[in-house]
Amino acid sequence: MIQNTRAWATAALVAALLVLLAGTVGPSAAQAAGCAKANASPSEASSTELAAAVACLVNKERKQAGKKPVKSNRDLARVAAKHTEVMLKTDCLDHRCPGESRLEERILRSGYLDRGGRYGFGENTGCAITPAAMVDVWMAKRRPSRIILGKRFRDVGIAASKGSPDVAGCDEGGPRATYTLILAWRNQ
Repeated sequence: MIQNTRAWATAALVAALLVLLAGTVGPSAAQAAGCAKANASPSEASSTELAAAVACLVNKERKQAGKKPVKSNRDLARVAAKHTEVMLKTDCLDHRCPGESRLEERILRSGYLDRGGRYGFGENTGCAITPAAMVDVWMAKRRPSRIILGKRFRDVGIAASKGSPDVAGCDEGGPRATYTLILAWRNQ
């Protein structure tokens, strides 16, 4: 009987530790599996690898929610890269930084909408220690998560750049990367 009690106590302790660890890992820990560099810091991956990890994680979130995957679009990626560069140069973490035109104008100039017709778009920006942490932050917020899970979105442009603007929240916890995610759709 004593051995049984010890076995149950040990099992209960192990179960409690697993629950505790699961809570500290975050909701996308399982999602990060299979996405190369998802948990890499800016010093452990190139900007291209960080952006690719975000793309992978976004598509995993979309798949889990029953949405179609988004495909990389060069025009949107250029808009995202330019915006990320501006955020870093101007210490701005917003959708429109000093000297920039509105996002819609930037997308129009990119050539993405050259075929005309109806379209829609959404943008998320932020800074984080890893791609998984960035996607976690976006998914924890109502508007950014709605953009990621937008039903009509088919195309994506993602940029990541090592470093972060000098703004509150981007200077805590170690080196960070700055991200811009643009999701869009267009009638073709």
